Amino acid sequence: MPGKLGFNAELTNGKNKFMKVQLELYKFKENDIHIIYCPSLDLSACGETDADVKKAFGEILTIHINYCIQENTFIKDLQKHGWLIQKEKQRGIKAPTTEMLLSKSKTLKDIIYNKEYEKVSEYVEMPELI
Repeated sequence: MPGKLGFNAELTNGKNKFMKVQLELYKFKENDIHIIYCPSLDLSACGETDADVKKAFGEILTIHINYCIQENTFIKDLQKHGWLIQKEKQRGIKAPTTEMLLSKSKTLKDIIYNKEYEKVSEYVEMPELI
């Protein structure tokens, strides 16, 4: 059973309406540095300890999503990373599958085929898209 990271992301939007989405994250170590990689957003963070990398990933996720919202590129960014979005209903948002990500991401291929890793599913809140 996959573990939980328990990181925090503080997201803002004008409506203060959020939805929960599941992100698949890959945790591994390289040269004694802890790394978390999120292929569905192509985001990563590193730290000297497990706690450091969790905190760093939460900060990076927060900055990335808030920036995309501020620039009105949030939906476009998700679509660029393979997310399927049906604007008619909120439940029409789906993260890309692992198979799809593997076909596009050299980074994910390297992690899966060349590193010892732990795959973790984490629910995070993202601003509603409609």
